Amino acid sequence: MKKYPDISEIIKQKEQHRRSLAALPFEKKIEMVFKLRERLKFIKSGRAVTTSQKSKAKSD
Repeated sequence: MKKYPDISEIIKQKEQHRRSLAALPFEKKIEMVFKLRERLKFIKSGRAVTTSQKSKAKSD
Protein backbone atom coordinates (compact mmCIF):
# COMPACT_ATOMS: atom_id res chain seq x y z
CA MET A 1 0.00 0.00 0.00
CA LYS A 2 1.29 3.45 -0.92
CA LYS A 3 2.11 5.73 2.00
CA TYR A 4 1.12 9.38 1.57
CA PRO A 5 2.59 12.34 3.50
CA ASP A 6 0.60 13.92 6.30
CA ILE A 7 -1.15 17.02 4.98
CA SER A 8 -3.22 17.85 8.06
CA GLU A 9 -1.11 20.96 8.78
CA ILE A 10 -1.64 22.25 5.24
CA ILE A 11 -5.39 21.72 5.57
CA LYS A 12 -5.42 23.64 8.88
CA GLN A 13 -3.52 26.53 7.29
CA LYS A 14 -5.94 26.64 4.35
CA GLU A 15 -8.89 26.71 6.74
CA GLN A 16 -7.35 29.59 8.72
CA HIS A 17 -6.68 31.49 5.50
CA ARG A 18 -10.26 30.99 4.31
CA ARG A 19 -11.59 32.24 7.62
CA SER A 20 -9.35 35.31 7.55
CA LEU A 21 -10.55 36.12 4.02
CA ALA A 22 -14.17 35.63 5.05
CA ALA A 23 -13.68 38.02 7.97
CA LEU A 24 -12.49 40.86 5.72
CA PRO A 25 -14.84 43.78 5.07
CA PHE A 26 -16.66 43.80 1.73
CA GLU A 27 -14.60 46.74 0.42
CA LYS A 28 -11.33 44.82 0.93
CA LYS A 29 -12.75 41.81 -0.89
CA ILE A 30 -13.72 44.00 -3.85
CA GLU A 31 -10.20 45.50 -3.91
CA MET A 32 -8.78 41.98 -4.04
CA VAL A 33 -11.03 41.11 -6.98
CA PHE A 34 -9.82 44.13 -8.95
CA LYS A 35 -6.18 43.32 -8.19
CA LEU A 36 -6.69 39.73 -9.31
CA ARG A 37 -8.36 40.91 -12.52
CA GLU A 38 -5.39 43.17 -13.27
CA ARG A 39 -3.00 40.29 -12.60
CA LEU A 40 -5.01 38.00 -14.89
CA LYS A 41 -5.03 40.63 -17.62
CA PHE A 42 -1.25 40.93 -17.34
CA ILE A 43 -0.76 37.16 -17.43
CA LYS A 44 -3.01 36.77 -20.48
CA SER A 45 -1.15 39.55 -22.27
CA GLY A 46 1.97 37.38 -22.34
CA ARG A 47 4.29 40.33 -21.86
CA ALA A 48 7.72 39.64 -20.47
CA VAL A 49 8.67 41.49 -17.31
CA THR A 50 11.81 43.56 -17.73
CA THR A 51 14.08 44.74 -14.96
CA SER A 52 12.77 48.29 -15.29
CA GLN A 53 9.20 47.10 -14.71
CA LYS A 54 10.29 45.06 -11.68
CA SER A 55 12.03 48.01 -10.05
CA LYS A 56 9.09 50.25 -10.89
CA ALA A 57 6.67 47.80 -9.26
CA LYS A 58 8.79 47.63 -6.11
CA SER A 59 8.78 51.40 -5.73
CA ASP A 60 4.95 51.54 -5.89
